[in-house]
Amino acid sequence: FPYTTLFRSAAGAGSLTAVFPANSITLLVIPPATLPVAKPVVQAVTNAASYGLAIAPGQMVDIWGSGLGPTAVAGLTLDANGMVSTAAGGVRVLFDGVPAPLVFVLATQCSAVVPYFGASNPSTHVQVEYQGVRSDPFPITVSATAPGLFTRDASGAGQGSILNQDNNVNSAANPASRGSVVILWATGEGLTDPPGVDGRPAVDVLPKPLAAVSVDIGGLPATVQYIGAAPGFM
Repeated sequence: FPYTTLFRSAAGAGSLTAVFPANSITLLVIPPATLPVAKPVVQAVTNAASYGLAIAPGQMVDIWGSGLGPTAVAGLTLDANGMVSTAAGGVRVLFDGVPAPLVFVLATQCSAVVPYFGASNPSTHVQVEYQGVRSDPFPITVSATAPGLFTRDASGAGQGSILNQDNNVNSAANPASRGSVVILWATGEGLTDPPGVDGRPAVDVLPKPLAAVSVDIGGLPATVQYIGAAPGFM
């Protein structure tokens, strides 16, 4: 009599059949590409730095959920034009159907940059597409600006991701001197001058925010010497 069992492994999935009393075994392996992909589920979209819920054009965001991408992280790549690619690891992130530049993708988290097209729209819908299967549209509100500071441990709180004037990392053990310059890393500045271009690295053009920017340190206003794109980054 035949006995059949199903299996799934990193190499693929299939069935194993053993026939008695002939003692013959048949092994059928189905390549992973032929397996149906479950629909991705988007559960939240947050500021990639602070994890706040306010979202602005050009902002780096994290999309949280399940089935969003591969189990191993796939990172940022540049396309043939030197722009940050809108696809990674079989994943695309869409804002009202417009693909966003991708920072990295994973099964439970994707990091992307909100396209600038939605600057005049009060809301947008986010979808994650994995291996051709799209999630249901996830609605989010769009703000003019939504600033968030990056932190050392990527938790959105605690020690900021800050460089001292000598380019060494700021910390309790390596504090900044009074009157010195520090560099803060942030996202969510909104529209820029010149206008931001989706996926363009900050190499020859360094856009600056159109909105006014102020910085307080210890509750006191600081002098802002530069606010704009980080050279060499997005």
